[in-house]
Amino acid sequence: MRVHEIMTGAVVSCRADADVGAAARSMFEGRFGTLPVVDTHGKVTGIITDRDIAMAVATRQRNASHIAVHEAMSADVLGCLVADDVSAALGLMEEAGVRRLPVMDATGHLAGILSIDDILVRAVGREDGIDSATFVNALRAICSRPPVEPAVNFSDTATPG
Repeated sequence: MRVHEIMTGAVVSCRADADVGAAARSMFEGRFGTLPVVDTHGKVTGIITDRDIAMAVATRQRNASHIAVHEAMSADVLGCLVADDVSAALGLMEEAGVRRLPVMDATGHLAGILSIDDILVRAVGREDGIDSATFVNALRAICSRPPVEPAVNFSDTATPG
């Protein structure tokens, strides 16, 4: 089974120069917690999560509309290709401890998102998909990994007092 068969193709993204307030609004309106960050050509340059936004706002003395996405996003993006095997993508998710992967086409342009939910609903238990035990083991590993804390630059943080 290939990623393109089960991924979510209609995906919202943002640009690195957008503010985290706008990114948070997009997440809230779309009811999702991750936005791929793309350049002007639609190539993936990063990813930002609702947690990234919360931490950026909490660690700076600035309004969300004055914090750029590039200040809070992860630039080291793990992703997969539309033609990748779903089991390989699940292995990457397990290894990295992530629940979502941006999906790119062969030229690096954003084609969709593959989530752990996509795999569960569309691939687990199918003859050409993922067996239940493999999925459960991967999910256990993803959920047991401590989140990687981003490097925080406190130099732009005012000290209360």
